[in-house]
Amino acid sequence: MATDYRVLEGRYELRSQIGHGAMGFVWQAYDLELNRHVALKTIHPARLAAGPRSAEEEMLRERFRREARLIARLDHPGIPAVYDARLGPDTANPYIVMELVRGTDLERVLTGGRRFSAAQAVNIAARISEVLAHLHGEGVVHRDLKPANIMVTEDEDVKVIDLGVAAMPGAAQARLTTDGQLLGTCAYMAPEQFDAPSLVTAHSDLYALGCMLYELLAGETPFTGPPLALMRGHCDQEPKPLRDRCPDIDPALDRLVMECLAKLPGRRPASAHALGRRLGRVLGASEPHAQPSGAAFPAPAQPPVGAFPPPVQSRTAAAAPLAAGAAAALDLWDRGRYEAALPAYTALAREWAAAGDEDLAADCRSRAAHCLLRLGETEEARRAFSALAESLAPSRPSDDLLLLDARLQFALLLERSGRSQRALTALAHLYPTLVDVLGSEAPPTAEARHALVRIRRTG
Repeated sequence: MATDYRVLEGRYELRSQIGHGAMGFVWQAYDLELNRHVALKTIHPARLAAGPRSAEEEMLRERFRREARLIARLDHPGIPAVYDARLGPDTANPYIVMELVRGTDLERVLTGGRRFSAAQAVNIAARISEVLAHLHGEGVVHRDLKPANIMVTEDEDVKVIDLGVAAMPGAAQARLTTDGQLLGTCAYMAPEQFDAPSLVTAHSDLYALGCMLYELLAGETPFTGPPLALMRGHCDQEPKPLRDRCPDIDPALDRLVMECLAKLPGRRPASAHALGRRLGRVLGASEPHAQPSGAAFPAPAQPPVGAFPPPVQSRTAAAAPLAAGAAAALDLWDRGRYEAALPAYTALAREWAAAGDEDLAADCRSRAAHCLLRLGETEEARRAFSALAESLAPSRPSDDLLLLDARLQFALLLERSGRSQRALTALAHLYPTLVDVLGSEAPPTAEARHALVRIRRTG
């Protein structure tokens, strides 16, 4: 008897389920129009109402659209291509049609008992760092990098998949999150993902890659156990040195992995580009382009130096000299030297604006305002956040992360200064957007909620 395949819109034949998550399913499908195999992602049927749509379903559909559009604009061989999609508000069953990656995910390879040589593990990490460099160059943080989201192809290359919870700090897009969930997978989450999810940067992806490389080399992740134990490990404990688990490890590789696992983002490698170059040197110190004996993947090409802070779409000739200043400012920030970081970020904001990069200028203005807040200069901080919000509002959507943060800090500082009614009005307007974008349990949302409760109790 013939197999009963489901066919979407008379074109895409769903043949077998190959993946699933909180949002939906991924199917191996066949494009009857173009006669080719594809991957097709759908929203879980149980989350789609037959009748009137709830606010939660509308939010889920919007996030699905954002994910599709984000992947579609990325152009890199290490990211599956998007071929087609149905995303409109009138679509009963939204879907995304993508390149079918023939292979298996790295998690299944690991659980199947395969062990990797040091050269193979480094080559995998180098390939992933190339993809991350592209993502970060587009202003995107993956935020859920883990073996299950790394596909090992039949040609023994790698592809990074699943941008469902990706973030775009400082860009005109909201984070692609699911309400009430941790923004990542505990075993691979950077400390800042537990402490301040709204301030996650590209360095969080480097931490996750460090966790994966550690696992490939040592056979287990740096920290193990239930979620609470994992959180405490990532935030408060030092991982066991790799050399204790792998006595023959190259000291340079040992140092690099432990650097990726630094608690402070500013002490990790400067960028995915920089990490890729250093991995290349580990693969072949005298001949960086050579493929070492026994490697499962080709050695990566040497990428160009990337700018810091995490790059956004805008690029200028002035980026290189300003990048060094930004790295120095971030180092001051990470070490809690806000008095020194404040003038550095203030100057950088002016210089980025003069160079024509308003996105990075706005990011530096935000950092400067947070420095004022941490230094106790609350009135100056309030004015700085107010001015930043006013400048961002005309050009960014209401769910933009930098704009949301500026408005939230301004409202909280209104409350602290005794302007309770103005704070109440601002927070009541802002709170639904925070729930929609970050989730009800995210720290910024909780902070706004607690402030609303305080104001209403005191009148």
